[in-house]
Amino acid sequence: MSDPEYPATVRAEIDAASAAFAEQERIPGLALGIVQEGRLVHATTVGLADREAGRRVEVGTGFRIASMTKNMTALAILSLRDRGWLQLDAPLAHYVPQFAAVKQATRDSAPVTVRHLLTHTAGFVTDDPWGDRVLGMTPAELDTVIATGHLFARPPGLAFEYSNLGYALLGRVLTNVSGEPYQAYMRRTFLQPLGMAHTTFDAPAAASRGDYAFGYRLDGETWSRERIEPDGEVGAMGGLATTVPDYARYVSFLLSAWPARDEPESGPVRRSSVREMVLWHAPPFAPDSAPGARAGQPSAYGYGLTHSTDALLGMRIHHAGGLPGYGSHVLMLPERGWGVFAFGNRTYAPMSRLTLDVAEKLHAASPPSVLADPSSALVRAVQAIVAAYGSGRIEGGDRPFAVNFLLDTPAPLRDAELASLKQQLGEGRLERIEPIHALAGRFVLACARGRLNGTVTLSPEADSGIQKLVLSVAGA
Repeated sequence: MSDPEYPATVRAEIDAASAAFAEQERIPGLALGIVQEGRLVHATTVGLADREAGRRVEVGTGFRIASMTKNMTALAILSLRDRGWLQLDAPLAHYVPQFAAVKQATRDSAPVTVRHLLTHTAGFVTDDPWGDRVLGMTPAELDTVIATGHLFARPPGLAFEYSNLGYALLGRVLTNVSGEPYQAYMRRTFLQPLGMAHTTFDAPAAASRGDYAFGYRLDGETWSRERIEPDGEVGAMGGLATTVPDYARYVSFLLSAWPARDEPESGPVRRSSVREMVLWHAPPFAPDSAPGARAGQPSAYGYGLTHSTDALLGMRIHHAGGLPGYGSHVLMLPERGWGVFAFGNRTYAPMSRLTLDVAEKLHAASPPSVLADPSSALVRAVQAIVAAYGSGRIEGGDRPFAVNFLLDTPAPLRDAELASLKQQLGEGRLERIEPIHALAGRFVLACARGRLNGTVTLSPEADSGIQKLVLSVAGA
């Protein structure tokens, strides 16, 4: 499996980086997949799935992906919302009646809602160490946690605090609203339609097939095999086990939601609901605190996915997974149609470092992104600005101005700005237009003594006019 767009040297570099990462992080075995334009284009495997037997990781080897399960759970909740079966802002007690008896964090707290659970803003304490060891919890045991547990660290809605319990409760919501067990709903809604035949919540059953990566921990220099946590009531927060080919199908489905378009829906959930998942629904992280984040790049949680604004890669959607014996990470670049994911079989292996490294290698080896064509309204506006620069007068001819434009900055001031820029740069011609969207864009004029950069925003009217214009000398 290889993409002819990338030379063999790039694929070899990715394979070598994966092997070096496994050695550096002391991960017994790992598997990595790259998705592009709806298909698995490259897979890398390194090391051992079973240290004791010497069995190597293969492309079809199953790994537990832990909290990467959360975005599939979130998408299942949205599928119920889309059918009109639940409301995200309804109190959780509407769908989990036992929660009505839970004492609120404070007397003036708003009730916990489904949206609070999706965004980790329910006020529950971060609970990875505990949650990672209770995947096999029974329904009665979860009921006991609801009834008697110390649930709140703070009132709902105030802050992001990562909660496995919150996603476990979303599994209960799915069960109660759909009328079938969470796992059955997920198989029927996602796994079967997407052809994910080797993906399961039953890790012990997967381990019995002989194509499963056992999880390991390293204490000092002593390796030991982690116990396999069974399937249970809280699998919605991190129970999936999958393979590279299967997970590539799911990543391809998610990426197919971009760009927004008119063609008929073909997936198990609406494309708009997938895109809704990656909006910032929770308070932003500190710049360097999100797994897979880059220092200085703002990040925030959506529904089961983190969205980072990346100066190099653009929109970066990602989520980590960790369990005793496993680490995983998925990174998607929706604007490019790329996805990179990696699974490792050592406790909390930091796979986000590998996926980001691979994404940067793909970026370096790729041709520049092809820009979308600017809308006719944007072209008309930029041509009017170019004409104004040439004549030295903002008014004249058919200038598509919105009503505010010359009221905000009168024509004499605009003319003086044009004169100053032209004296510095000389005559110019339009070099390119880069649309931001249909009603805004950037443009560049190549001038005799430099370049003039411009950003224009149009008004939301039937006959869109220029409402804002910013001009600057390149490099100034």
